[in-house]
Formats: sequence, C-alpha cells, structure tokens
Amino acid sequence: MKSTKRILAAVVLASSALGLQTNPPAPAPIGSNRPSQTGYVLKPIPFSAVHHQQSGFPRIRLWESTSANWSGYAVPREGSGVTDTFSGVEGTWTVPLVTGNDETTYASTWVGLDGYDDDTVEQTGTEQDWTAEGQQNYAWFEMYPGGAYEIVGFPVDPGDAISAQVRYVGTESVRISKNRSELESVFQLTIVNNTKNVSFAIPTSYTTIPSAARASAEWVLEAPWSGEILPLADYGAAGFSDCNATSTRSSGQPKPVSFWPYDPLTMIDPSGGQATPSVLLDNGTAFSVSWSQ
Repeated sequence: MKSTKRILAAVVLASSALGLQTNPPAPAPIGSNRPSQTGYVLKPIPFSAVHHQQSGFPRIRLWESTSANWSGYAVPREGSGVTDTFSGVEGTWTVPLVTGNDETTYASTWVGLDGYDDDTVEQTGTEQDWTAEGQQNYAWFEMYPGGAYEIVGFPVDPGDAISAQVRYVGTESVRISKNRSELESVFQLTIVNNTKNVSFAIPTSYTTIPSAARASAEWVLEAPWSGEILPLADYGAAGFSDCNATSTRSSGQPKPVSFWPYDPLTMIDPSGGQATPSVLLDNGTAFSVSWSQ
C-alpha cells in the first residue's frame, strides 16, 4: 500500500539471485545487536504516485480471498467473527529477481498493520520494479493515508534476506495549535537487511498518526497504485518466513499467522496474470507467493 514512484527510466541495480530461496539466511531477532545505520535519507514519494486509492480501503476486494492488488496473508480473516487489536507484526522475505520486457512493472513486498478492512496502513518493505533499463530496488515505509518515504541508501538487492517489523508503541500528546493538543498513535518501524547485516529504525517523528484501528496484520506482495493498479512485475516466486504478530488475543506474545483465522489472498491482476499464496508452512510462520500469467 505504500506510495510508489511511477518510473519510466530508472537506475539499474545489477543483480543475479533466486527470487525464492529454499533455505534463506536465518535472521537475527529484530532489535538484536547489529549495526544500526543513521545516515540514510528519507525521501518523500510524491502523492501523485500514491500506492493506494485516496478513497476507499487500501485492499481492493474482488470476491472471497481475492484482491485486485494484494497477495499473501492477512489476519483476522474477514467474516470470521473474530475481532482483535494488534500491537505488532514481523516477517522476513527474500528480495525477488524480477523479469520483463519493454513494459514497466511493479512489485512491493511488505509487512504491516491495518488496511485489510479499514482505511489506514502502517507498513514498511521493499520495492522491486522492472523498467526498460532493468530492475530497480529500494526500501520504503508508509503511514497511509500519510505520504510514503523511500529510505535512500538502504541496501536492497535481489537475493537479500529482509526482515521488517511494525510495532505499536503507545500514544503521545501532539500540539495541534497554541491552545490545543491531541493524542496520536505512535509506531516503531524497523527494517533489516540480514544479508548485509544492517538495520534502520525509522524515527517516530515520521510514524505518529492521529488514529489507527490496529484491527489486522498483513504479510503482502502488492501491485502498487498510481491512478490505477499498476502492472505486477513477474517475480517468479517470493518466500516469506518468520511471520508472526502480537495482539490482545495472543496476550501480547508473538504468534504465527495460523494462530488467527487467516485469509490467504490471491491477487487477480487487472493487467493480466495472477499471484497465488501457498499453504502455510513451518508451523504457520512461512509461505511463498507465485506469479503466473
């Protein structure tokens, strides 16, 4: 759901790697002792290239367990009768190698809270786009409906094992005017490149929003939006692992996707093609998503 730049010419990030590794590097726990970089630049992505519709829910429904822009998994499942309040989500994926021809195509991989059945999303992930000059990759975050930011300088290459976490911190009083303050929700977003052993925690000055339902958690590979759903890049297969979430129902403890009623989302690409998630693996913490024409 993040905003994405609609790029017709791009800087090529050279790559040669598998889109899905059967044994990806085991990530260190987020927040563990690893180099944390502070020199990255947060570059706003223009609102003219927004990742979601500016009206309506970020997930574009088609029919049960299908979407026009999302593939992957979400909890709790729509219509399950289960309500919950989530405080965190995390997951790991391997940056896929995308292929294509002269058409520019797009793929966003992320974890986040909200957006499944409401109109906010708190998320961070990586972008993998195919352009006339080859593949472009970058890291980003978004507090939708606020703007998205590219994390300039954060390393992202095909084959890299990326871990990400979105965590609800609490509320803080934010001054709106001289005589008025409001309570806003604060989140901590962290992204880690396990392959290159670097991480970055987005400053909370960028991740404070007026309100968030925290009603769902997601692990998604998405076709971005820029006036319309953009064509989904051919990424072959992409793997997610170590997918966990925390909520009131889990008593604040990380639990796998399978702990909740879950929705395996298949994306039906309006431009042609389909993205289909596998069954859950590794005790409900892992799955792959496959692209097909």
